[in-house]
Amino acid sequence: MKKELLEKYAHLLVRVGLDVKVGQKVIIEAPVEAYEFARMVTEAAYKEKAGEVVVHYTDSTITKIHSLHRDPKDVAYVEQWERESLSHYLNEGACSLLFASPNPHLMDDLSDERAHAIQTHTNDKRNIIRSKIASDGIQWCIAAVPTQIWAETVMPEEPKETVLDKFWKLILDFVYITEDNDPVEAWTKRKIEKGKIQQKLTDYHFDRLRMTSSNGTDIEFGLHEDATFGTRYVKPTDRPDYVANIPTVEICTSPDKWRTQGKVVSTKPLLLGGKIVDHFEITFKDGKAIDCKAEVGEELLRKTIETDETSGYLGEVAFVPYHSPISLSGYVFYNTLIDENASCHLALGRGFPSCVNAHPVDKSTWEAKHLNDSSIHVDFMVGAKDTSIIGYTKDGKEVVIFRDGDFAEELLESN
Repeated sequence: MKKELLEKYAHLLVRVGLDVKVGQKVIIEAPVEAYEFARMVTEAAYKEKAGEVVVHYTDSTITKIHSLHRDPKDVAYVEQWERESLSHYLNEGACSLLFASPNPHLMDDLSDERAHAIQTHTNDKRNIIRSKIASDGIQWCIAAVPTQIWAETVMPEEPKETVLDKFWKLILDFVYITEDNDPVEAWTKRKIEKGKIQQKLTDYHFDRLRMTSSNGTDIEFGLHEDATFGTRYVKPTDRPDYVANIPTVEICTSPDKWRTQGKVVSTKPLLLGGKIVDHFEITFKDGKAIDCKAEVGEELLRKTIETDETSGYLGEVAFVPYHSPISLSGYVFYNTLIDENASCHLALGRGFPSCVNAHPVDKSTWEAKHLNDSSIHVDFMVGAKDTSIIGYTKDGKEVVIFRDGDFAEELLESN
């Protein structure tokens, strides 16, 4: 892959993903396999006058070795030094960039108990950053960064000598980077286009949504009267203008914790603790997941649902057209960041206070607006080629949001 294109991507992550401010510190969490690109992003951050760039490398193979030789409770535990290594910089206003670079089959032979321990450890470390996002509004971004093993897993038919370059090309297409364009300008245009749809959905003030697909999904989500899907994009002047996920095309909201009823059937595999869960379904009653089945990884899915008292409730409902660029690529990426942008998806666990105009820290406002709180936020994909989504307003009006897997044409008109 041409160095100039990778440098464009590095600049995009710093400028659009994080919107790094002059003198601000940056934490990068990167797998050891992506060290070359981590150096590139570090250089890009300093060019934008970052105060200090701290790179924390991770090694999934070492993580697996730990999990095989230690008690699962010890694997799940986040040591004090780990907390302090993040908190030290976060307390000084650092922003956070996480590379999404999975090794999808590395943990296949782990027990579900050990995979869940890894998932718990990873999630609890992320909660350190999430708490700072909520309390201090720091910027954060999760971005796809190709590696050789990930590329070979996604594109097994490609020669090993060229697969990484082809995979990089695919990811750069997803994030609107070409040899002759300005990706920052391209992202601004996309924010404006998406913001128009977000505003239109918000203005309907839906009371509930119903999603159905021929694979067996039939589920209804209640919404609080203050629920939003976002608003028209206006570049802020008083806060950082960052993008939390790169790539992203989703439009989402948080449902009423208590008003989810029905069944959803997965349409893509899910990686939990590095281990695959696939071909599964979850049944909800009065908001809570009361049953689940999976052809692959059922115990791990059940453990995730039962992580805490509220992890079985939903925190997110997200719309993604079936004919999105990622979906049209035809690949399964075994990574939620990418796969969730190829399919409508839901998330078990914590909701987004911004979606119901709740206070980011005062949890009493979350309770008042029926927003779920949990130690986890786990997205899983449920959108299909024939997915239908109907919105119902309080006065009984029915609005077609999705027809045959995509936004209804009449919804997009006049945008």
